[in-house]
Amino acid sequence: MGLNDGGQGRFFQGGAHHSAGTGTVNLINPGDVHTGQSDSDSGWQFRNLYISPTSLRRLIAQITDSGQERPYFASPVVVDRELQRSLSRVFNALSRPTPLLARQTLILEGMATRLDRHGSNSPRSRSPQPESQAIAVVRAYLEAHAAEPITIEALANLAHFSPYYLIRCFHQQVGLPPHAYQRHWQVLQAKRALRRGDQPLSKIAIAHGFYDQSHLTRVFKQTFGVTPGQYERQFCPRQAFGISLSLNPRRPSESPLSDHTLGLKKRCNFSRIFLSRRSSPGL
Repeated sequence: MGLNDGGQGRFFQGGAHHSAGTGTVNLINPGDVHTGQSDSDSGWQFRNLYISPTSLRRLIAQITDSGQERPYFASPVVVDRELQRSLSRVFNALSRPTPLLARQTLILEGMATRLDRHGSNSPRSRSPQPESQAIAVVRAYLEAHAAEPITIEALANLAHFSPYYLIRCFHQQVGLPPHAYQRHWQVLQAKRALRRGDQPLSKIAIAHGFYDQSHLTRVFKQTFGVTPGQYERQFCPRQAFGISLSLNPRRPSESPLSDHTLGLKKRCNFSRIFLSRRSSPGL
């Protein structure tokens, strides 16, 4: 499975020549012999994901709850913007530090899109249904173990679902897939740790599942619109003359999703505090 990022390529497969232009997706069946070469002066830029037959069967089982034989892809090159975007997310996740749960989820989503839209004789994934009790169990587990490496198989076992069915049900009911909810809970807990003010940012980052301080800073700004340092300066309590002053007296909702949407909505009620003192010798 390959994503053609630029230039023009061509290859011979299945008794015919095929052209691979920018933005197209290559779907080569396991075991099919094929060639590949640039077909333009600008070269051919592409990224390939090689999946063994054993891994493919395992992925299909996680998507469809079926041990059926692997599907057949009749078209070796397709134009599919949804699949293109899905594969791009997979390659980006695999090329940079990304939690295992996120990598697994993105691969399953990409493979499911490939099967549903282009696989012949392949079973379709089950549509998500209301599964409130099972999703509540998974959600509580993600919150309790947010800073730990978590696999999609572990979550699926908790819910007694197939991994892909769990992803779809969780997304439908919570509004985020499991890996995004785990990341959201991590950054929310890091935010609360900042408000306590008893740890340096580097320790807060590691304690809440981030790779380092810069990783936390990047995710924090994406989520809330400010860096952790800016948040500390503007919203965390300050001590002066024995008085604790907070520039944000409204307490944010404890709900993680409503806190997530806080972003740049910094509607603060400022109180004017007038402190007067008489001059005294030595002051």
